[in-house]
This record gives sequence, structure tokens and C-alpha cells, in this order.
Amino acid sequence: MSNRTGRRSFLRKAGRAALGATAITLARPEVEEKAGFRAAWPQDVSRPWPGPEYWSNPLQDWRIDKGRLECVSPGGDRSVVLLTREVAERSGTLTLSVQLGQVQSQKLESGFVGFRVGAKSPMNDYRAAAIYGRGLDAGLHFDGKLFIGSVDAGAPKVDLAQENRLQLNARPSVNGYTVSLRATNAAGTQEITREVPEDWLSGLLALVCSSAPVEPTPPPLQPIKDFSFYPPQQKAGGTMRFWFKDWTVGGSKVDEHEERAYGPVLFTLYTISRKTLKLSAQFPPLGNTRAAAVLEVQDGGAWKQVAAAELNPDACNAVFRVPSWDATRDHAYRVLYRMPDENGTPKQYAYTGTIRKDPADKQDIVIGLLTCLWDFGFPHTDFTTHLAYHKPDILFWTGDQIYEPVGGFGVVESRNPDLIEYAMLDFLRKWFVFGWGVRDLTRDIPSVCMTDDHDMYHGNIWGCGGRPANPAAAGASARQGTVVYGATGYLSQDSGGYKMPSRWVNMVQAAQTSHLPDPFDSTPVLQGITVYYTDLQWGGISFAILEDRKWKSAPKEQLPGADIVNGFAHNPAWDAATQSNAPNAELLGQRQLDFLEDWAANWSGQTWMKFAVSQTLFGCLHTEPAGINTDNKDPEEAIPPVGTYVDSDHLVADHDSGAWPQHGRDAGIRRWRKGFAAHLCGDQHLGSTSHYGVDAFRDGVYSVCTPAMSNIWPRRWYPPKVAPNALPGTRNTGDYLDAFGNRMTVLAVANPARYPGPGLDGLRFRVTGYTILTCSRASRKTTIAEWPRWVDPSAPGAKPYDGWPITINQLENGLWGAEWELDRIETAGFQNPVVQVQDETSGAVIYTLRINGNAFTPLVRNAGTYRVLAYDPDGFYRKEWRGLQARKRS
Repeated sequence: MSNRTGRRSFLRKAGRAALGATAITLARPEVEEKAGFRAAWPQDVSRPWPGPEYWSNPLQDWRIDKGRLECVSPGGDRSVVLLTREVAERSGTLTLSVQLGQVQSQKLESGFVGFRVGAKSPMNDYRAAAIYGRGLDAGLHFDGKLFIGSVDAGAPKVDLAQENRLQLNARPSVNGYTVSLRATNAAGTQEITREVPEDWLSGLLALVCSSAPVEPTPPPLQPIKDFSFYPPQQKAGGTMRFWFKDWTVGGSKVDEHEERAYGPVLFTLYTISRKTLKLSAQFPPLGNTRAAAVLEVQDGGAWKQVAAAELNPDACNAVFRVPSWDATRDHAYRVLYRMPDENGTPKQYAYTGTIRKDPADKQDIVIGLLTCLWDFGFPHTDFTTHLAYHKPDILFWTGDQIYEPVGGFGVVESRNPDLIEYAMLDFLRKWFVFGWGVRDLTRDIPSVCMTDDHDMYHGNIWGCGGRPANPAAAGASARQGTVVYGATGYLSQDSGGYKMPSRWVNMVQAAQTSHLPDPFDSTPVLQGITVYYTDLQWGGISFAILEDRKWKSAPKEQLPGADIVNGFAHNPAWDAATQSNAPNAELLGQRQLDFLEDWAANWSGQTWMKFAVSQTLFGCLHTEPAGINTDNKDPEEAIPPVGTYVDSDHLVADHDSGAWPQHGRDAGIRRWRKGFAAHLCGDQHLGSTSHYGVDAFRDGVYSVCTPAMSNIWPRRWYPPKVAPNALPGTRNTGDYLDAFGNRMTVLAVANPARYPGPGLDGLRFRVTGYTILTCSRASRKTTIAEWPRWVDPSAPGAKPYDGWPITINQLENGLWGAEWELDRIETAGFQNPVVQVQDETSGAVIYTLRINGNAFTPLVRNAGTYRVLAYDPDGFYRKEWRGLQARKRS
């Protein structure tokens, strides 16, 4: 998706802090009530992840070491939230206690250390509260003052250079609750009390080490409006670096929720293709406790090990590859992992799910098409519930599973080798947020995951075969190799290549794509960056999984006269339709074109339908208001009421789209149509269904661009003129030349509009949603429905966006409007053979198809002499017809 690098940003500067000496251990005072929870971190373990009971904000700034939880990189609002306990709304008592001290002795300048009580989020889900929740802060101000909610100038102080035992007690009172806070060290005890409303205490609990100024808490719980769900004051830097140990939680007001533990197996992704299972189990960074993970399946009531795998040290996932997989039945599975508990005793954890059988006998195969899951709306329960209702047989996450700002705390960009592991943890935290929201889908449903620009910390990405981006164009901070919070500017990405180091890029790809079938050709590109383009067969449908960014050329480099910035020409005289088709520019790259040639002709394994899946649309359905030629103002443009057409727009040319370079776009489409493969994609935020044209309108394949699941950059399609062959009652369908001169027959578009309905306005107004495709084995037709995220598809009268559903015929992906035909062929002795049409003069393959039945009249687009083969790629049947002359269809 093309959320641009210079856009509105919550991204802050961070740095890696040094670790200091252990402070003196003091005796722990008695806790007033028996604790319902006690944190005890292993003495001999060192790692960033605090354990399955916790969520740390952010992951990279915390670690456990020598039995302590340490905030090792200071900044505002650093916290570790307890997931498995929650303070209930009922009346009762609450007791918290923790031992704390400075990681390294230094002068403190701003902030506090202590507790957060009653953390809540308007999303009313513990996962959202763990990441974005606000609550009542209570603890020790940087100058040693005790405070509850706000700092009183006359409050008693303690010496923060010493270890302190901090204890909070809350008991019902006439006016709500009496909260007391006590700090004890070798010099004695200080205590304060405060009366607070009852509703201040219900919610999650956390330890906080914040270098930001202390503001009164808890803040009012406000409705979520766009970016307001990110907590304030998360800037990195400061002096508050404290450790914690022996954290206890007790009282009759505390509820236990052990089911909320997240890890050590966080989530799984899997695919099965041609009897090979690939399953990736995602783990957190486990430091020096890494061991092998085990995959077991249930067989006759007993569990049987089928594979074991070491964890990838960078991506923190275990990838299981099981050949000769029995795909004829469902398998209950579990991923087992053994790691030491707080006492150093090995404890086994299990993550369970179902590996589904290949739906090879289903008449209708249901595909879920998805893109762009920013965390606005997290944990996305509405979306995941609505998607599950359709019972998809497979899911395609086509890119931007994460965005740079996900979870707050900015983004860590650096080419400095000393900081690469810090930057990896920054990505992994955001990836864990994705998995936390969708894991109940992916644990059971096969899922294809593909990387796109934001997954790589780019607003746009022109991979240029894997070369590094020009660091000289990125500004002084990037040249010096420091941590940068926020974008390094358009110039770095516009120069072409990858901004992040190859090890980091490979980590991202390993996390997101390791479960895909083995690559067609695994040879790395420049810098040793891995590739994952491949094919997958499921339910008799073959999918070509493509990387339409990795080889794409940089338009700024290829088109120097255009003055390209962030994909848009800033030269007002530049005409993209006549000047942008640079002959040396690449799109898919020759390797992927060769793969597509091979894939289009391969119908083995009873394949009966094909789709090509890539990140972005091979066209540019994009308009902007008059006088605007870029998308920089898209979030600020007024969103019209439902049914309103914007008359003043004009077409714009975004070189980030697959519309450029035009010859590369056409080369891909020509290969797709050899296999009658419609194109499935995302990225553009604008849901659409179109029919590509190359030499004539509709001589290509259909395209399905799914809307963003969570959209912050709404694009739109309001062409100023009605096109030929527009559908009745519409003003933006029909035969168009996009701004690059590409032929696009638009069938339906979901423009931003002020839709009524439940949920967040920002998600409704920006036409968020997903796509469901239902492929009929009997008719060889596919029904496409693009659904609004907020619409419950199970409700009576529920409908997709206007313009859908659309039903397409398989043969129309390449033979729409074909004016020539060959003699009818028959294979009476064999049902459903594969038929291949070749140009008899050149031997070139025109197309290959598994027909439905035993008779077929081949259509072609040109006059000439043709050869036709009918055969069984999985057996011995073969029949040939030579010298077939094309004749005009009557």
C-alpha cells in the first residue's frame, strides 16, 4: 500500500541505552493480602521478551536479565502490561507490590517509575488496552516524590538511588476507593493516600518506567478518532532506566485470565501444496533459551511427532516442512515448545489448531483476499468475525500486514550494523500485533502472506533487483547510521533499492513468507536478499504468488525529466501516457516472467483454475482534485456523502502502481492470460474490479483489487468524463485509458463515502473491507464480492459494496472478444483434458487450459495456422490436431 514516507507521523527518535550494575537487594516487607499473581523471572535467562503473561511497550526497550525486568532504553510511557490479571468493576480490594531500582546510577531529569492501574481502551478489548490503554499512574516521581494520579509539591520523598519496595493498596470507601502508596527502602518508609472514583481502578495493570513529564491520570476515555488512539508522550530518550522484580498482585477485586497469555508460540501460518505442508510457528525473541520446536498431529487419538525445527535467530520462527503430507483429511495439530519457568524448571507449552484437508472435492472454493492492516481498529474483532462467516478455504494477505507506526513508539530505521537487532525487534513487535489480531483465523485456515512496501518500512518501494537504496540521499542521520524515528525522506526510497539492510529485509521475509511453498527459483537477488515467488495449488486452483516490487525499477532514475518525487512527476509538462514507458525499466523482472510462462502451461495435479496474486493493481485508478497531481493531501480531502459524485477530479499517474512501466505491465498480463488467470491484488486502498486491456479493451484478464482492511490513505476514482461502455447508472465504469495510457475497463469501484453504520467513522468513511471470491468447479465461473468491513454478512439483507457481486467466466480472462475460432475438438474417451493451443509456425504457446467436458472449440485472437494438443499431464492420454486454420466467428 502506498502510505507515503513523508506523511503524517507519530515517529520518534530512539537510542540504545547501556546496561548498568545491579543494585543492593533489600528485604521485602510483608504484603497485606496473599498475592493472586507473582512475577518471578528466571535468573539464568537474558532476553527482550518478558514472558507469556506480559505485553511490553515497546518490546525493544525491555529485557529480562538475572531475574529482573529492566527498562534498558529510556523514553516516555515505557510499560510492561500484565495480561493474565484484570481489576474487575466489582467492589473489593487490590494490592500491588514490586521491588525496583535504577539500572545504572545517574541523575534523573524527568518522568516516573511505578504502577499503572485500570488501563482501558475504547475498543473494550484487553489486547487494545495492553497496547494503547490509559489508566491511573502511581509511583515515584523522578525527584523521589510519591504520587497517585498527579504530583503534589508537598508530597513525601524517597531516595531513588536506593532500591525501593513500592506497594499500592486500594480499599472501598464512602466516596469510592481509598488508595495508599507506600515506598520502603533502607532509610525507612514513606506513604500517601488519596480518594479516587471506583471506575478509576478497573482494567489492566502495568509496570511503568517513563521519562516523559508526569501528567494527571487517568485521562478521560475518549472515542477513537483516527490517530488519537496512540498514547501521547512516547518520545525516546531520557534518564529513567529502572529494573523491577518480585511483582505481586492480589486482592478480591482481581480476576484471573490465564487464557490471555500470549506465547511462547504466538501464532501460526501454513500452506499445503502438492502434498507438502509448510507451517511457520511464530515465537518472540527468546534470547539464550532458544530450543527446537516440535510439530505433532493427532493420529488415532494419540499425538505423533511429524517434524522438529530450530528457531530462526532473526525472525524468531520455527518452520516445519513435511513432504508426503496426507491432505485428504483434517489433522489436529499442536506446536510444542519447552522453556524454563521462573524456577529454571523446563515447562512445555502447546499451541493447537487444525490443518485442513485439501478441498479437492468441493464444488465451490472460497477465497478471502486481504490487504493493508494498519492497527486502527485493533484487535479487528469486527473484521475477523465477518470474514470467518464466509468460511474461506484459503486467505491471501497481499501485503502491508504492518505499518511503521503500529503500536506507537515510531519506527526504527538504521543501516548501522550495531543497531540492526534493535530495528528487528521493532519490526517483530508490529508483526506480533498483526498475529494477535488474526491468529484465530490463521491457526486453521491456510494463509498466503506476501510482503509489500510498508512491511519493508517504505512508503513506496522500487526494489531494483535487491540493491541498497542510496544512503547519500537519505539525509545526515541515515548516512551516520544512527537510529531514526520516522521516515528518512522520499529521496532515499526514490533512489531505488532497499533502505534497510539485507539482514533486516530477509528477517521480514522469513517471518511473513517462510510457510509458502518452496520458491520457483530460490537464487537470491543483490545483497543476498531472498526471494519467495512461487506457485501454490489448493482445491484444484493454482495460484502464482508474485513479488511485484523486488525487481521494479526506480522511476526517478529511469525518467530524469519527470522530476519524480514519491512516485509522482513534479514536472508540470510531463505526460506519463507518452513519456513514462521507459524501455529499460522493469516491473516483474525476467525471472518472474519466465516463471509465469512455465506456470501458465502447467495444469498438473488436476488444476482447473488459475489466479495470479501480487501486491498492487496493474493499472492506475486514481483521481485527484483539480490542481493536485500527487496523493499527499488524500487524508485531508473531504469525503462526500454516499451517492455523491465529485465532478472536479482529474486522472493522475502514480508510478508506484503496477501501471508503470507500461511494457512491463503488458508483459505480465500477456502471460497471465495464457493460463486464463485473473489478477488478485491490494495495496491501492481502493476496492475495484476491472478488465485489463493490452492491445484492445478487455483482451487481458480481470483484476480484483481488494479494499484496505484498515485505511488511513483513502484513494478515489472520479473520472471527469463518462467512458464508452459504462454500466447503466454509473459514471466511473466503462472503457478508460488510465493516466499512463493503459486500457482499463472498470466494472465497479468502492469510493470513500460517509457511510452510516457501526464501528469507527474512520474505518467506514474510508471504505475499508475485504473480498470474497467463490469459484465454481462446475461452471468455471468466479463470483466476486467486495464487502464493507462493518457490515455483518450474516444479517438479513446484508450486501457487499454497490456494484458487486460480479460474476466472471474463466475463458474471458484472455478470450473476451476473440473474433477467430478453430475447428471443434473432441476427446470422447477422456473427460476434462488439458488443451494447449500453439502457433504452428513459431511453436509459441498461445494458451493452456483444462477444459470442462470432452469437447472444445478453441478461440484465438488472430488469423493463422494453429496446432492443438489435448492431454492428461498426470497420465498418458494425448491427442493432437495440426494445421488448424483460424476462421472468423459468425
